[in-house]
Parts: sequence; structure tokens; C-alpha cells
Amino acid sequence: MSSARGAHSLRRHIVAVSLSAGALLFLLVGCLILFVSWSFMKSEYEEFLSRCTSDLVGEYAESKGDLKKMRHFFDEDVEEHGADRIFLMITDPHGRNVLDACADKTIQRAMVTRARREHASYRLSKESALPHRNRIVLRVRTTVLPDGFKLSVGHDVTADEQYLLFLAIVLGGAFLLSLLLGGWVADWLARRFVRSLQNVCDAANRIKAGEWSTRVKPSHESRELILLEDAFNTMCDQNEKTITELKTLTDDIAHDLRTPLTRLRTAAEFAAMGGELKRPLPEMLFEQSSDMLEMINTMLEISQAGNRIDGTPREDIDLCAFLRETADLYSTVLDDQGLRLALNVPDAPVVFSGHRGRLQRLVGNLLDNAIKFTPRGGTITIALEHVRDAVVLRVADTGCGIAAEDLPHVFRRFWRADSSRSLPGNGLGLALVKAIVTSYAGTITCDSSPGRGTAFSVSLPHLALVSCQCL
Repeated sequence: MSSARGAHSLRRHIVAVSLSAGALLFLLVGCLILFVSWSFMKSEYEEFLSRCTSDLVGEYAESKGDLKKMRHFFDEDVEEHGADRIFLMITDPHGRNVLDACADKTIQRAMVTRARREHASYRLSKESALPHRNRIVLRVRTTVLPDGFKLSVGHDVTADEQYLLFLAIVLGGAFLLSLLLGGWVADWLARRFVRSLQNVCDAANRIKAGEWSTRVKPSHESRELILLEDAFNTMCDQNEKTITELKTLTDDIAHDLRTPLTRLRTAAEFAAMGGELKRPLPEMLFEQSSDMLEMINTMLEISQAGNRIDGTPREDIDLCAFLRETADLYSTVLDDQGLRLALNVPDAPVVFSGHRGRLQRLVGNLLDNAIKFTPRGGTITIALEHVRDAVVLRVADTGCGIAAEDLPHVFRRFWRADSSRSLPGNGLGLALVKAIVTSYAGTITCDSSPGRGTAFSVSLPHLALVSCQCL
């Protein structure tokens, strides 16, 4: 909690990062636009000044320095390009103006002196011949003529400079507007995103407080958040189911252990008071403690199988040979109970990669269950077949069967139908079978009709199956 208090808000982080990225991108684009515009205008200035200067130098050479003829050329250029856009001047080697096409004295002085700047802004005099102008931006190109005179060509770029300034102001305004709008949009999106995460956090806190049924309502904000909410709700469903099963299991264990412990305590008290027991106390103690130990060991096996905890390595087992050996082991018990065993397995080996001990518990518990509920003269069938990518084991009997309303509960721990409560057992056999099958990522189903018998079908997937051709 202390680290959470000291951490920055995710919403603030999202807004800050979004604004920083947007501002940086806008600045880069804006600077690029201004640079490209300025470079284009500069190239246009340079090309214009170079062309005019080159033409005038040629005309000066053609007129052999005759200033009257150059006046004619000056007038033509000014007429062509505009008297307020181009300014021409010729000065002698001493810097005196000998010929010009500049009506404004400030521009004349600027073109003479220029302060060694080719690109500068000049304030015009009040008597300027240029109406409604108090400042002008000039680009000047000066060339020394063959006779020592200097030719200066000035180009008015005020409008272009003003356009660049206007473009910069527009981009600046757009930048500020985009910051405001982008900040609002980023904050709105961040609030929607963080709200969904906050809902998950609130639900987790309510579950932590004991409200196990709390779930996150779907927000439909985005696919990732929907997946997060679904995963959280699925986890909560699984946790609630596990807690419910754990509570039920604890109650069942307490109930099943209470009976033998009560018997032992009663017998011990009776023996301590000098009473005579029908059976010796050590014998009762051994029997009851053995039952309780078997129940605890079975519970541990179920837990280990359910969590897929097994330190022993897998081995390749021929299920056909394995089932024949199992049938031989149970032949004496079946004969004593007056039952017949039918074994239907393929002639070719069906090799399965698993744990022999677990498979013995699986098949043994299914056979024990069938023997327990099948009357004398009945038949127990063990069948094995390879179906597509799975091996299917089927154990069926012709016993009393299971009622339809009891079928969903047969794999629950400690669950016993009313008709079987008088028979020995603790209700853990089928739960262990289910856990073993699940540990191999398999499935088990139960088909039963009261008075006609029960059939358990175990399907183990191809991931654990090794085809005999690959051996």
C-alpha cells in the first residue's frame, strides 16, 4: 500500500506521455514546414537576383558603360518587375550613387551601405515613395563591374517574410489548440481506460473483504480490457468454486472422521470404566485407524493427481497387456462374488506413456466400484479401443445402476448415494479416478440406467499416447 501511495497516477502518466509525444511530433512537423517554405523562398530569391544581376551585367557590357543606356534598361526592368519590388543602383568606386531606380532615400542608403548584410530589414522614412509602408525587407546582390563601378540589385521580400511570420503564428496557434484539444482527448481516454482498471481493483478489494460473488461488469471499452475482465471473472469463478469445494471437503472430512473417532473414544471410555467390549480395543483401534489412514492417503493422492504432482517418470505401457494382468489379479475376487468378466482388447499393442501405479488405481477403483454394485450372476466388461487421437477405456457392469439425479454427483469427494450408504467405502474412489484422468488431460463420463447397470468411459488424449508403429 505504501508503494501505491507514492506512485504516480496512471491517468497522469498517459496524459503526460500523450501530450509530450503529440507536442514533439507537432513541433517537428511545424519546423519542417517552416524550413521547407523558407528554403523554397530563399532559392527563389537567389535565382531571381542571379538572373537580374547577370542580365544587367550583360547589358552594361553591351552599352559599354553608358549610363543613359543603362537608365533605359533600368526602366524596363522596373516596369517588368514592379517599382516597389525591384531596386537597382550603380555606384562609382568611391561609393557615390551615379544611377538608381530607387525612389526612397532610405532604400538608396541601404543599398549603398547595406551594413555588409545581404538580407536585412529597413525602416522607411516618412517621405517614402512607397505608400502605406514603414518597413521593408530587402535582399541585395552586389557585383563589381569591369570598370570598377558596382551594380546593386535589391529585391523586396517583405510579403514573403510576412507570409512566413503569418505561417509561424498560425502553426503556433494550432500548436496551442492541439495541446488543449489533445490534452482533453487524452484525459478522456485515460479516464475510460483507468476506470476499467479501477473496476477490477475495486472488485479485487471486495473479494478480499469476503464478498466472493463479486464480479467485474463488462465495460466493452476495448478488446484487451474485455479479455482482462473475462480472465478476472473466470479466475474469480474458479476461486469461488475451489473455496466452495474446499469448504464442502472440510465439512465432509470432519463428518467422516468424527464417526470412527467417536467410536474409538466411546470404546476407550467404556474400557477405562472396566466394561467388557465385544471386540478387543486394540483390534478396534487398528481397524478404525487403518480406515482413517486410507482415507487420508486417498485424499493426498487426489490432491497430487489434481495438481499433477508426481516425482516418478512416465513409462510406455502396453494397455492391452496391462488390462489382461489386471483381469488375472481380480479373477479370484470375481469368482468368489459369482461374477463373470468379459475382456475386449485389441490384439495389437496399444502403448500409453503414463504412470503404472496411477493406472492401476484408476482401473482398480472402477473394477471395485463395479464389483460392489453388481449382484451375483452379473457381468463386468472391460473394453479398450483406439479412437482417432485418443485411447478409450470402458468399464461396464450389470448392477443396480445410478439414478439420473445422482449422476452429476458421482465424482464428488465423499459423495455416496442413499442406496450405497450401507456398503463399505468412503466415497473417494471415483473422485480419485476423476483426478487421475484429469492429470492426463483426459475425460471421464458415466452412463447408467437404474436396474440395468452402469458404464464408465475414460478417454485419454493422443498427447500421452505412443503408437506402436513409432516404437
